[in-house]
Amino acid sequence: MEYFLGIDGGGTNTNAAVCDDTGEIILTASGKTINFYSVGMEEARFNLSCLIERVRKVCPDGKTFDGVFIGCSALDGDADEETLNALCGGIVCSKAIGMSSDVYVALRASNSNCVAICGTGSMVIGERNDGSIAVKGGWGHTVGDEGSAYSIAVNALKRCCIMHDRGEKTPLLRSAEDFFGVSDFREAIDKIYGTYSSKDAVARFAKNVAELAENGCEVSRRIISDEARAFGETVITLLKEIDGSPMLMLYGGVFQHNEYFTEEFMKKVREAYPLQNSMLLNIPPEVGAARIARSLYYHGKA
Repeated sequence: MEYFLGIDGGGTNTNAAVCDDTGEIILTASGKTINFYSVGMEEARFNLSCLIERVRKVCPDGKTFDGVFIGCSALDGDADEETLNALCGGIVCSKAIGMSSDVYVALRASNSNCVAICGTGSMVIGERNDGSIAVKGGWGHTVGDEGSAYSIAVNALKRCCIMHDRGEKTPLLRSAEDFFGVSDFREAIDKIYGTYSSKDAVARFAKNVAELAENGCEVSRRIISDEARAFGETVITLLKEIDGSPMLMLYGGVFQHNEYFTEEFMKKVREAYPLQNSMLLNIPPEVGAARIARSLYYHGKA
């Protein structure tokens, strides 16, 4: 019996799935991010190692997978040999191994030619008619990732700074104070640049913004609408490049848990593609990665 490991390494969490030679998923597991740009290569390797240990027991000898494919949010495309070895060397033992972006494995998990992801980060991927791949967004939280949980949270916190300086005690500002556990928002400075300085820690505040928007907070609704429409523009650019998509697949925590964001996003997309259909990705990307690993072993290609 052959075993194949697929990994989806997002900006906050990493998920794994193992399938057998029939393609049946027999085990899933979760761990921390392997995005080496966010946490550094040493921590990314440690997180990967911990996850591998959880799933390795399904292999007959306890050590070797017949095929492994990793989707990693630190990548924009296929990993070169140096990057692959830097992350996986001495950790992943397999007869066939490959690594690409996390959006690539999401695309392979779908039955569509286009997948948009909004989680901790954001990116969209599409397949052209000739089979080649196009990507937009994915510039990272420092200069891009519009529509992501991180971008929503940061822009909301920037607004909180302005409201605090103006003496405006709003629902958004009170929510931020509760989030950081302070009675005055200025006291949050140490936490913002200390214990809450990581990308995933900041991104968690996006849930508060979403809840406020659902409850009618106009400031929160404007922030989310602006982010949704900005990412919508990115997706429109890609759709034009791949000559449209019968079904736009959506994945990531922002799409899954923020209904108002999804509504505003699709309004923007339909300005250019009035009949565009969309749905949430119903097959986890790690399953797509396991399928790629199986194909890599049997056919020598991802």
